[in-house]
Amino acid sequence: MAADYKGPVPKIGDRVGVEGRSDLFEVVDVNTLMQTVNLRATDGQGHITRNVPWTSLKLQGAASR
Repeated sequence: MAADYKGPVPKIGDRVGVEGRSDLFEVVDVNTLMQTVNLRATDGQGHITRNVPWTSLKLQGAASR
């Protein structure tokens, strides 16, 4: 767990990218204790990726909130 994380806290509904992936995801759950999120792919398939660390997220800007 990255206790010294200083970036923005993701919120449910945020659109984000993930390091090493070109897909776009939507945050569906936030675990503030473990600093992880569950993400749903925006490709229409509805797949959920669980327990993604905040440090690997790339927020897509304030317009997506």
